[in-house]
Amino acid sequence: MNTEKAVAFNSHFPSIHRMDSELLHNDTFEQALADYFYLIDKNYPEKGALKLVGDRYRLIREFRTILYRGVSSKANSMQRARRLVNIPENKLIIDGYNVLLTLLNYRLGHFVFICTDSICRDAGALFGKIHREKFFTDCLVMLIEYLCDFKEVHFEIYLDSPVTFSTEHKYQMEELINNRKLQGNVNVVHSADIALEKHSDGILATSDSAIIDHCPNNIIDIPRYIIEKQYKSEIFNLNDKLNSILKKYE
Repeated sequence: MNTEKAVAFNSHFPSIHRMDSELLHNDTFEQALADYFYLIDKNYPEKGALKLVGDRYRLIREFRTILYRGVSSKANSMQRARRLVNIPENKLIIDGYNVLLTLLNYRLGHFVFICTDSICRDAGALFGKIHREKFFTDCLVMLIEYLCDFKEVHFEIYLDSPVTFSTEHKYQMEELINNRKLQGNVNVVHSADIALEKHSDGILATSDSAIIDHCPNNIIDIPRYIIEKQYKSEIFNLNDKLNSILKKYE
C-alpha cells in the first residue's frame, strides 16, 4: 500500500465532545473527582481508591477510566508537568503505539483529555489492539508529518512486537520517513517500555506514567500538539476541572 495516498484527514470532530459536555455539567462526577484526588493525594492504592469511589458514585466504565488515567497526586503531577517541553531538541525517543493509539482513539471519537499532570491521555481502552486500520494509517502519517517540522532532530520510534501488524507498521513508517528524508529509525522490539527506559539522553514522547517516573528525561506531548493543530480542537482539561472544584472547598 502506498502510504502517501492513505491520509484523508477528517476535521468534522465537534469542538465539544459528548463526554466533554457530560463532565462539564455532572455534579456526581465532580464529587467523585474530588474524593478520588483526595485519596490519591494521600497515597491510597489507586485500584482500591478507584473501586471505592467508583462504586460509591456508581460511575460508568468511561468515568472510572478517566479518574484512573487522569488523576495523580499533586506532587507527581507537578513533577511531571515541570519536565514537559514544547519543542524536541537533538534527539527524540518515541513510544510508538502509546502516541499512535492516543491519536487513533481521537480519530475513533473516544474521549481524549488533559490529565492533572498536564499530559494528554485517552479513555479509549484499546489495550494495544488496532481498530480501523485505515484510521490508524492516517495516524501514522500525522506522526511523520509532525516530525517533518523538526528535520534536524534525530528520532527513534519503538513499536511493541506483540501488537498485530507491528512489522507492517514499521515498513509503512520507514517509507514515509525515507520519502521525506528524515533522520530517524523505526524499531520493533518486544517491549517499548524497556527500550525507552534505556535512553538516558533525548526527549521522551510518551504518556506512560511508569516510564515518565522512572526516567529523568524531559517529556514531549506529541498527541496533544497534533490534535490541537490538526483538528483545531480544545481538549478537555481535567486539571482545570479539578482546580475549579477544589476552590469550592477553600
